[in-house]
Amino acid sequence: MSLRAQDIHFSQFYSSPVQLNPALTGNFEGDWRFSGNQRSQWRSVSRPFNTFGFSAENREGRVIPGLLFGANFFHDAAGDGNYRTFELNVTSSYEYFLPGDSAHKITPGIQVGFNHRRIDFSQLSFDNQFNGFYYDASLPTNENLLTNNRTGLNLALGVIYSYQVDKRNQFTAGIGWFNLSKKGQSFYEDQTIVRDKRVVLHGKGIYELNFEWDLQPGFMMQFQGKFNEVVLGSNIRYIYKDKRGEYFAPYAGMWFRNKDAVNLVVGAYYNQWIAGVSYDVNFSQLAPASRVRGGLEFSLQYILHIFRPKVIQHRVCPDYL
Repeated sequence: MSLRAQDIHFSQFYSSPVQLNPALTGNFEGDWRFSGNQRSQWRSVSRPFNTFGFSAENREGRVIPGLLFGANFFHDAAGDGNYRTFELNVTSSYEYFLPGDSAHKITPGIQVGFNHRRIDFSQLSFDNQFNGFYYDASLPTNENLLTNNRTGLNLALGVIYSYQVDKRNQFTAGIGWFNLSKKGQSFYEDQTIVRDKRVVLHGKGIYELNFEWDLQPGFMMQFQGKFNEVVLGSNIRYIYKDKRGEYFAPYAGMWFRNKDAVNLVVGAYYNQWIAGVSYDVNFSQLAPASRVRGGLEFSLQYILHIFRPKVIQHRVCPDYL
């Protein structure tokens, strides 16, 4: 028998940009962006699935103007076998503004890294360890377990289109292709079992409703093997304070994952910080076991603006001196 599953993903996908599409690297206003996500899921079904992701991006374009760099990693632990996934990637994108109009730009991106997976078979129970009366952990499993870890290469490509009139009226959409190296997955060294390619379509916008309110709709669709995920929804933001050097805007939203869950989210923008917390209310076929409980997720972003004093090349003395 074989078992297939999806890649790691977050409900607040818009708060984990580099893991959503490598072309989103550097797609912000500032010098550095740091993003973190933490998710705990299926606590009522089994041992919780815990996922943590972090990324850092730089917009300075030191090598070539418009060429931006970043890095991201995530760690996931799931199930009784302490099944762990660790992934580390470096990512890069290049901004190209369409001629004659700086409001439109096309950005391709690439991501390269490695994926490492490990499982502890000693924590699992097998049918051969049932002696006819009760489970006996001292009995052999009779499983031909060749290895308990796998490491392989990651390769992903992406492209986005961005249109920005100002900070409160903008739209970004893109497509990403992941797992292009088709890394092997089997702990039994079965080379026919590989990590399926994944295609991601996504978009998110900001639309100014009035002086104080912004609508932030979005969508995300993923296709991997015979699985798919469709997410639609929106946040709404209330700008409570917007003065020089101080900005505060709470937000809330609702997102629908097709045939699976409703995701409720609240958060706030505070100066260079963006924080959010969400919870999935599960209504899929797993609902009887999950008791309608899904995943609790936290997100945090910080955008760093580096102060650069103006370099005065020469001074002009006024005539009256």
